[in-house]
Amino acid sequence: MGLDCQVSVKQPLPGWAVDNDTSVKQEAEPYASMTPEQRGAVLLQACRAAARMLASRADRLRVLAHVDPLPVSTTRALDRLRRQARERS
Repeated sequence: MGLDCQVSVKQPLPGWAVDNDTSVKQEAEPYASMTPEQRGAVLLQACRAAARMLASRADRLRVLAHVDPLPVSTTRALDRLRRQARERS
């Protein structure tokens, strides 16, 4: 039997916490004033860190081969768009 840890009662945030919107704005704030070159340097650092983490994994080939399946809604939309394209030609 599993333990259900979901709480449905909304409680106020503790004084040190902020709401999600504020949290995202605070996290993104430093990047908003960066030049494209500075953002590129940050992206390069992140890519290099990801490459190091991937290289350290024994299952790296499996990780690289993974493809997230498309949501059903996306598959339906693609089918509809392809059908419309065929009807036009």
